[in-house]
Amino acid sequence: MGTASEDLRSIPAPPWAGARSTGIGWTLAATSFGFVVVQLDVTIVNVAMPQIGKDLGAGATGLQWIVDAYTLAFAALLLTAGSFADRFGSRRVFSLGLVLFGLASLACALAPSIGVLIAARAAQGIGAALILPTSLSLLSHACAGDAAARTHAIGWWSAIGGVVSAAGPVVGGALTSGLGWRAIFFVNLPICAVGLWTAGRHVADTVRVAAQRVDAAGQVLAILALFFLTHSVIEAGVQGWAAAPVLWGFAVAAVVIAAFVFTESRVAEPMIPLGLFRNRAFSASVVLGVVMNLTFYGLIFVLSLYFQNAKGYTPTQAGFALLPFVVIMLANLASGRLARRYSPRVPVIAGLLLLALSSALLHGIDETTPYLRILPSLLLMAIGAGIATPALISRTLASVEPARSATASAILGAARQVGSAVGIALFGALVSGVPAQLAAGASVSFDLSTLFRLAGVLLAVVCL
Repeated sequence: MGTASEDLRSIPAPPWAGARSTGIGWTLAATSFGFVVVQLDVTIVNVAMPQIGKDLGAGATGLQWIVDAYTLAFAALLLTAGSFADRFGSRRVFSLGLVLFGLASLACALAPSIGVLIAARAAQGIGAALILPTSLSLLSHACAGDAAARTHAIGWWSAIGGVVSAAGPVVGGALTSGLGWRAIFFVNLPICAVGLWTAGRHVADTVRVAAQRVDAAGQVLAILALFFLTHSVIEAGVQGWAAAPVLWGFAVAAVVIAAFVFTESRVAEPMIPLGLFRNRAFSASVVLGVVMNLTFYGLIFVLSLYFQNAKGYTPTQAGFALLPFVVIMLANLASGRLARRYSPRVPVIAGLLLLALSSALLHGIDETTPYLRILPSLLLMAIGAGIATPALISRTLASVEPARSATASAILGAARQVGSAVGIALFGALVSGVPAQLAAGASVSFDLSTLFRLAGVLLAVVCL
């Protein structure tokens, strides 16, 4: 059996690519440059917060909005970006996202005040929303319907993102310490430039949906729905789920979502064809995306607090305690091999079973539980997520017609973003108080995750 890199090179260029593509390797390279800046800015900014606050005179609220402005813009624009990509071509929208992200990064680096920085971070989030679904759409298009090749390529794409996420705090710390916090934004400029050149020179565009008019009402309602939903979940983690502003936010989100569904069911050319959800494999994939991100990112948040506030680890020690998660990169690559040998359905189910086992093994832990008992669960969680995620993305893309691949990617991406926010807010509410109470709350979150993941296994077996 050849190496993973040999497998990538052996995948032939699609016949419709013409002179603009030399194979899936170039497409993977271009889309990975885009994914790198999206993932890097999720993690690299956190370590620079103290210096940003000191230099720009920002308080805790201002610093929180540096993160939230990016997250909200990213989540709110995903569906719109996917719809635009299917209409105008994924390569064009991907390139626009890189240009916007690069310009926004320059604005962040030169920001004279906290208000300008927050606005520029929101612009980065819009650029990221344009980049993410189009990356997956371009990869899917380059694989020309080969499900195994698509999962293999997405495995590499996910692994590269995993490396960047893990390296983000280290790179951010080094740049901030050596060159100042503005350097963490300047570093995006050459990455965006190389990605833009590679996409323009070597990547074939996707097939476009023939449409007569833009669904303006659907676009606006989708943005508002995702904004209010994501914002309410973020605030629930701060103010509590029963706080009046949170409840009002969820109520507004529910009304807007209902209005969106009503509008999309009546217009001739909807932004999101509701018929996509009649495909049970697609609908199941979206639900599984929520479950996997809710439990995975929610438990990472819980474990970070557990190690520091229940077991008394320093931040550095807690970071090393979570280091086993780096094996997710190897599992991402293994996912492609499993899909190639069997089908994408197999690694999804296997990964979910490993995820359920990983959280089940953490049942009943307390502040005295030795780290060596926790270690196997961390490894299983990383392996399970790494095996399941690329295959789930591939299965989602395979369940829709090629012309709707960007929209499908955007729907899955939006679902996963909301799932991550809900997981952090939901499980975060369980881990508070003295070490014994925090450990007990963490144990409850592990048990809930086991139930969610076992339900996910059943859903995958029946519907994928």
